[in-house]
Amino acid sequence: MITPNPQSSSSYYKVGNYLTFAWNMTSLSITPTALDILATCTANQATYTIAMNQTVNGTEGAVTWDTGEYQSTATISLLTETYTLIIHDAALDATATAPYGGLPAFSQFRFAMYTPQPADTNGPTGIRCITCSGAMSQSERQTLGFVFGMAAIAVVSFTCFAGSFGVF
Repeated sequence: MITPNPQSSSSYYKVGNYLTFAWNMTSLSITPTALDILATCTANQATYTIAMNQTVNGTEGAVTWDTGEYQSTATISLLTETYTLIIHDAALDATATAPYGGLPAFSQFRFAMYTPQPADTNGPTGIRCITCSGAMSQSERQTLGFVFGMAAIAVVSFTCFAGSFGVF
């Protein structure tokens, strides 16, 4: 694999975006004429076709998958789950053993896809903001008011007390 980097710790992709997979085939005595590129998901035992019979030109290949288009016409929807990319010789089955010097089925690259969730429409603006000032409850606001009020009283009292002894 060239793209995405197989050495990265994880690859997450949003369903609806384009995914580009690029690879390099080395040490082959028998170069396939065409490749099938698939993605499998063990959660629903589904296999998703990315490209079939893609012509091989040299030792490098690439495919771009429009997951938005796929999702809009799919009979089996893409899940928020982990997938395995499978690249294999189109002349062979994905589980078949490649002949000596041929391209074995590649299934070592895993990636994750997610479907964004709709916005929470419970808040006054349609989106609930947990870090906004309006997100605190009345008792939390009263507690913070009490803490800051006591801190202010302590500073003023100490300043007056220390000032009466000529420290300041």
